[in-house]
Amino acid sequence: MKLHDILSSRLPDIDDSVKECVNMGEWLLFKSEDSTSSTASFYLKTDSKIYKLDDRGKLLYQVEPSSEKIEIDEIFYFSDIHRPISLSNTRLF
Repeated sequence: MKLHDILSSRLPDIDDSVKECVNMGEWLLFKSEDSTSSTASFYLKTDSKIYKLDDRGKLLYQVEPSSEKIEIDEIFYFSDIHRPISLSNTRLF
């Protein structure tokens, strides 16, 4: 699984509050190689639902849980939006 930092301007159709949820780890923005849909560039996993997004972050539709298996191959975060510091990166003095 690969982790990527992208600029928020790459996905202009995603609201800033959604981008903050992604960076805070509340929601997950990812890509899947196993996708049967050529229209979906990204997926957004919220607390209870998964949505397909186009290459600008526009919502295409909600994925039905039993309709397809989705493997997470790449995870995305926004490099220009605040993100909490990981405990593994914290230095103790």
